[in-house]
Amino acid sequence: MTLETFKLLDNICNGMTLLILVMCLYRYRERSQETKLLALIFLLSMIVTIIVDFSSVSGVGRNIPQNLWAISMIIILLVMYDRTWKHRYRLLTIPSACIFGAFSLWNLFFGQGIMFNSYTLALGALIILAHTLVYFYDLLVKLPVEKLERLPMFWFNAAYLFYFASSLFIFAAYFVEAFRDSLRLSWAIQNVLRIIQFILIIVGLWQEHRNIRLRSSLESVR
Repeated sequence: MTLETFKLLDNICNGMTLLILVMCLYRYRERSQETKLLALIFLLSMIVTIIVDFSSVSGVGRNIPQNLWAISMIIILLVMYDRTWKHRYRLLTIPSACIFGAFSLWNLFFGQGIMFNSYTLALGALIILAHTLVYFYDLLVKLPVEKLERLPMFWFNAAYLFYFASSLFIFAAYFVEAFRDSLRLSWAIQNVLRIIQFILIIVGLWQEHRNIRLRSSLESVR
């Protein structure tokens, strides 16, 4: 993996992050709660990218904002699922948030510290994977619409299921010291997975935009 290829993949991810944020903010008031929470995730991601890439932060100090963003992302996703389910699965979401929050803070201050908090991300990935599977199960049981692909949350959920299921091995690789030597390759693979994840999210946002336009057309006819 050459440095140029790594930077190209990273720049593509940054560009897609900005695109998703702009799409989330477009007609923001008409967007769903899930999209508004996604907007917060991607806004924080852009802020962290700016801090890491354009500030004087260097070395392991770069891990601090990234670790805080990872913790925030998992918590916001748990809030998103709780809102989507209208609090019906709080026996899952609340214990998950408490366990993850307690472990991530312990790992940040007493565990891996200012190093890359791979243990936190591995646990967060497992928790979000559980939520994505429960979401699909609940969706198939209730079938709120005839065509599930018209639900933006269907695409959002598929995006996070794909990303966390695929990248879990990268987070787990940090448990094995030998894999840390191939750090650039591991993160390049993760960026490829993020690009696919972002494409699924963009499809969901586009579908939501179609739904908003359809509702506006129906209201104008009335």
